[in-house]
Amino acid sequence: MKKQLYLIYALLLALLFPAVSNGQSSGKEKMRVISYNIWNGFEKDASRRENFIKWVKGQQPDILAMTELVGFTEKDLGELAAQYGHPYYAIVKEEGYPVGVTSNEPITVIKKQVEGFWHGMLHVKTHGLDIIVTHLSPHDWKFRLKEAGMLTKYIQDNQLDNCMVMGDFNSYSPFDADWVETHTQLIENMQKWDAEQETYRNMRDGRFDYSVLSKLLSTGLTDVCRMYVPADKRTTFPAAFLYGWQHGDTRLRGIGERLDYILVSPSLVSRCIHAAIHNGIEAEGISDHYPVSVDLRNSK
Repeated sequence: MKKQLYLIYALLLALLFPAVSNGQSSGKEKMRVISYNIWNGFEKDASRRENFIKWVKGQQPDILAMTELVGFTEKDLGELAAQYGHPYYAIVKEEGYPVGVTSNEPITVIKKQVEGFWHGMLHVKTHGLDIIVTHLSPHDWKFRLKEAGMLTKYIQDNQLDNCMVMGDFNSYSPFDADWVETHTQLIENMQKWDAEQETYRNMRDGRFDYSVLSKLLSTGLTDVCRMYVPADKRTTFPAAFLYGWQHGDTRLRGIGERLDYILVSPSLVSRCIHAAIHNGIEAEGISDHYPVSVDLRNSK
């Protein structure tokens, strides 16, 4: 009888306090990572913030990277993260356009770098992975290319073999060229913007630039989303919400871009089991960008 009671007690303990190994819950088969540009820190809009929390809870990410944490302190980020169940968090700075990351497992901050970057670069370790979050220049392809060079050098110098690089890159992937080159309204909009600037250029001699993503991909980083998401479904910007349009408005077809990415190092590719760009109606009304996710098989 005592032995039976002991076994029942042990089973209850196992259910209440699952074993953890290498920072990963033993009962979970996969890990979800999400990158989300939250548009000027929700612009103090309580309904957008609540919709974001509700959406994140539904996705149950293990790691969540955010860009445009405008107006957020590290304490503010912690309070937001607690509302969707993440007790661990880090932010690169507390002014301008910070990037940050939250996790349901402990975070070790490896490096916070603002110098040389338009908005900054944050490198943390969590779940046994090196997570790099950044937000590249929104205005100049040459500056973005310099940032990409700094990122690739940092990854190579530090031999980051289990690495994920994510955020708003404000750049086009060569894998999207056949799709994005058909967006004539976007091309006209970008050319007009460049013509009005004295210094900055988003386009390269009036054409889309693919050098930034090419630089990152040339080091072996893999664009997981292009393996799972058809080219014509890869829009991460703009959301219909930006213009006050309804989701699915046909005008979006001529201006859609993919600016948000999650790239993984070669050793992680075999662990990737799914990727998605959440540009359906469920994410409408939260931001001017749509979020990106990657699912990894948990390592044994």
